[in-house]
Amino acid sequence: MDIFSEDPLYIESSMEEAEVLDWYKMSPAERFVESQKLWEVFILLGGDYAREPDTQSPFHIFET
Repeated sequence: MDIFSEDPLYIESSMEEAEVLDWYKMSPAERFVESQKLWEVFILLGGDYAREPDTQSPFHIFET
């Protein structure tokens, strides 16, 4: 028996590797479609498209 097969961290990292490999196997068009699904979930969970102000930007106008 492999000692790594029972280690939860090893199992989790191997699952992450499988997801990454699946992503790399997709064509750019397939990746775009999957990315669009993520945006739908983001909005359903209460996310917002509005950008947050970048206070580090030299173009940021401070409200006084």
